[in-house]
Amino acid sequence: MARIAIAFMSLLIASQAWADNLIYIDQVGSGATITIDQDGSGNRVGSSGDDSKSDGASTTLDIDQVGSSNELDYDVYGDNASVTATTNGNSSDIDVQVGTTGGTNGGSDDVTISITNPGNTNTISTNVGTTVSNVDDVDIDIDLTSGSGSNTVTVTENSTATSILDKTTDIDIDGSSNTVTATKSGASQHDTLINHTGSSSTLSVTQSGAEASTVDVNTNGSNSSVTINVSD
Repeated sequence: MARIAIAFMSLLIASQAWADNLIYIDQVGSGATITIDQDGSGNRVGSSGDDSKSDGASTTLDIDQVGSSNELDYDVYGDNASVTATTNGNSSDIDVQVGTTGGTNGGSDDVTISITNPGNTNTISTNVGTTVSNVDDVDIDIDLTSGSGSNTVTVTENSTATSILDKTTDIDIDGSSNTVTATKSGASQHDTLINHTGSSSTLSVTQSGAEASTVDVNTNGSNSSVTINVSD
């Protein structure tokens, strides 16, 4: 186990010597830029029982995982958070949370999450601002293309953005038997776009709040189920 101090942040990384490797990060302080590259199967960044975490403003994460059965569990607290996760492989589990618990910088403004994976049977989950206030300006982009199938995508977002341009979710998915669930709540505006190509998929969008909602679902394929619930 190695401990590395950089500027005003502490970074804790633990690695295993065998084929599967674990990276654990517990970082505090503003202006952090963290880049992680993992190549191989069965690797992890954090875990469901002990997520990696960054607590501070202006955090930039760039995480690349190549291989099957990899896992990413990361919590970010603080304004101006940018998370980019690129995975290339099957059967991976990706869980990114921003502003969901009361860290030192529990509120998170100007949040960008970008997840890309061309593989199959992956589970992708993002939670933004589900338990804390002062979460605003949220941009979530998920791209599962190149014929990916049997993926499960769950987006749960609760922010206070006042402009529909500041609270957007864009999901592009190409393949059959995918399940996409997008849920937005809070007294603010909501904007969800889903572009889907493939058959036998299940797409569900639920938006509630006091302001306007926009839902745009485009699907090309047979035997898919689309459910949209919007309330003010």
